[in-house]
Amino acid sequence: MKAEQLADQLQSDLQAELSSALAITGPVGAIGVCQSAAPTIADNLSAQSGLEVSRIASQNRNPDNSIEPELASLYAKLEAQPLDGGKPVAIHRQIDGRSVYMRAIPMRERPCAACHGTEVAPKVRDAIQAQYPSDRATGFKSGDLRGAFLVRTIKRSEAE
Repeated sequence: MKAEQLADQLQSDLQAELSSALAITGPVGAIGVCQSAAPTIADNLSAQSGLEVSRIASQNRNPDNSIEPELASLYAKLEAQPLDGGKPVAIHRQIDGRSVYMRAIPMRERPCAACHGTEVAPKVRDAIQAQYPSDRATGFKSGDLRGAFLVRTIKRSEAE
């Protein structure tokens, strides 16, 4: 599978899980989807493809999604311009002998703003703080860079 397809699949599968949880449990109950389903979906796609599939963010909720130093300059480019013609910007590069694909995840009003926006309901904010005491992933406006999908080849030492 190509990197773009893997990012599409991660986004699609996560949105489906999230939409279902929002419909059934509302924003408070849906917080757990991003906490548990997102890493599972990414891990499954990684295992199927032989590539590393994940999400990263500078203002992350989960510290495991932090930006590695070698990716910081690419991420900064996405922060400067997350959208081009209304579509998320994507970047392909070779970094340290690895093929890297990174695509912006722009903030959207629905469903993202309920948990990541500028006006998060107190019940939702309390639930986020309970699960993510070091949360840094709120205060986004529509169109801001919320994070990025990352697909890259596995380091040789990891693959051997």
